[in-house]
Amino acid sequence: MTYQKKKLTKEEIAREKEQAKKIGEDLKKDKQRKPKYKAVTCFKWMMGLLWKDNKSIAFSAVAVIPLAIILYGFNLYLTPTIIGMFEQQKSFGFIALIIALLLVSQLVFRIIKDYIDSKRVLMNSLFGNLISVKLFAKKQDMEDYLLLDPEICKKERRAWNSSSGGGAELPGKIGNMAVNIICFFLFGSIIATLNPFIVVLLVGCAVANFFARKYKTRRDWRGSAKRDLNWRKMNYMTYDLARDLKPGKDIRLFAMQDYVEERTKDLIAENGANLTELQNTQTFVQIVASTINLLRDGLAYGYLLYNAVHGNMTAAEFTLYFGAISQLSNFFIGIVGEIDGLLASALQISDFREFLEIKGAFKRTGGVEPKRGVPVSVEFRNVSYKYPEGEETVLENISFKIESGEKIALVGVNGAGKTTLVRLMCGLLLPDEGEVLIDGKNVLEYNLFDLYDFFSVVPQEYNLLPSTIAENVTVCDESERDTVRMNEAIKAAGLWEKVGSLEKGADTPLENRWNPDGVRLSGGETQKLLLARSLYRSSQIMILDEPTSALDPIAEDEMYRQYTKTAANCTSVFISHRLASTRFCDRIYLLDGKRLAECGTHEELMASGGTYRMMFDVQSEYYKEVESEKG
Repeated sequence: MTYQKKKLTKEEIAREKEQAKKIGEDLKKDKQRKPKYKAVTCFKWMMGLLWKDNKSIAFSAVAVIPLAIILYGFNLYLTPTIIGMFEQQKSFGFIALIIALLLVSQLVFRIIKDYIDSKRVLMNSLFGNLISVKLFAKKQDMEDYLLLDPEICKKERRAWNSSSGGGAELPGKIGNMAVNIICFFLFGSIIATLNPFIVVLLVGCAVANFFARKYKTRRDWRGSAKRDLNWRKMNYMTYDLARDLKPGKDIRLFAMQDYVEERTKDLIAENGANLTELQNTQTFVQIVASTINLLRDGLAYGYLLYNAVHGNMTAAEFTLYFGAISQLSNFFIGIVGEIDGLLASALQISDFREFLEIKGAFKRTGGVEPKRGVPVSVEFRNVSYKYPEGEETVLENISFKIESGEKIALVGVNGAGKTTLVRLMCGLLLPDEGEVLIDGKNVLEYNLFDLYDFFSVVPQEYNLLPSTIAENVTVCDESERDTVRMNEAIKAAGLWEKVGSLEKGADTPLENRWNPDGVRLSGGETQKLLLARSLYRSSQIMILDEPTSALDPIAEDEMYRQYTKTAANCTSVFISHRLASTRFCDRIYLLDGKRLAECGTHEELMASGGTYRMMFDVQSEYYKEVESEKG
């Protein structure tokens, strides 16, 4: 039974067209881009990279050229040579010896070429791996604010295409191009001695074939936006949605299986129609190409037969010209066909180089010498910020100062800009206006690594390493680990009892998807682990972004007590929605409407009767209602 795609509404059709149009415009702009670096420059750069990493593999990119030409020559002259010796009535022993030598020589060159070809395949894989490693290192070294820039994100995606796309094949493509060009002139000169017009005929037919292929490429490209949109949706439904356990749970609980199945069938049917359209174009072009080739072969081989029948050439010459004619068109098509691939590969390598050359605003060496081991101040002066693709300003003209060793709390509703403010403080974002100062100096005056050393952060969004608890806390090798300090941090974070209950203790691996013996911590235990990591780092500024959201009240109270002790020797910033938890802070800042609306101690803000008082009373009322219900 064939599945029929359901009929879309006018609104759905319009939405699909608009999405496809946007993707098409992006693809058109991308197709019209010019590479910053030319193909030859990219080849030299790439070969230099490979030569530095593996000289034998880099050498294979060039070594295959003469070997391929020699083998083509062997194949062309082997049969005519044998026939010529028979025509000259050479002895059987002599003919057998010559044939054996030719075949052995051909075998030797073939083995060498096959070995070098295997090296070229390895070269493609190696270069793809080299690109991936360099991209990973570059990504880790980049300043976070750069990765929010849409243009830089595009450059990053293009750079990754160099490792998974045709960029790694650039040396091989250049080698193939060189072989095709040299052999075209060699074989063409042989045919030209018979009749130059045959060369013209062959080239003309090859050009016609090229335009037929070009037609197919244009047709395929015009439909690429529609196919890309379908592929994204189908990939989400059949891969992302299928492998992620969270949506799967919702699908089962809310009985959405039929909806998901029907939508997936729609997308598969649409994909089938897209593939059929591609195949129809392919079939048409193949028919045209076959017709052109039939005309070409009929005229060329007919001319050869005419001359052979009328005694104008020997059987050996006939075989030689026949082989040259059959190969010449392939060489020309190879030249033309490699051009687009060569330019595309060069563009990818150029994109990769451009991404590696992106520089941020921070220094990597030098800079202002930071204070070590003592709390430092943090100051915002007239800071405003809007995310690159955001519609509204998140923070506007923010000015305040946190004194050295002071404990402050940042509160406000969701989306008020609390996390953004912290990212600006750490140098993860740069203000559009104003400046952020650490210890009285603009963050840009420090080098990036000294700036990061100032901070210990317990983030709201986190990533645990697929390694042991000890490595997650210390983030270093065992040889560099301070075990006493690590244990103190684990105890202070309230995770000591959990670690002690595990057979391997702090050496227990996390994430059982990576390690079969690994454990998965609960939300509260993970927050304690993140706090332990921050305490072990023991930096001059500690930032806790909603650190108790997954903790029960008893564990939360214990964390506050430990936090008060550990934060005694550092400047600290505490972000929380639970206003009752801010009482231990020296001052509280309320973010409201892109600005700092209120500032003071808990008692002062309660007495002022502003937004903080209203938010606190709402939360308190909820707890009172719960208590009265229990009573």
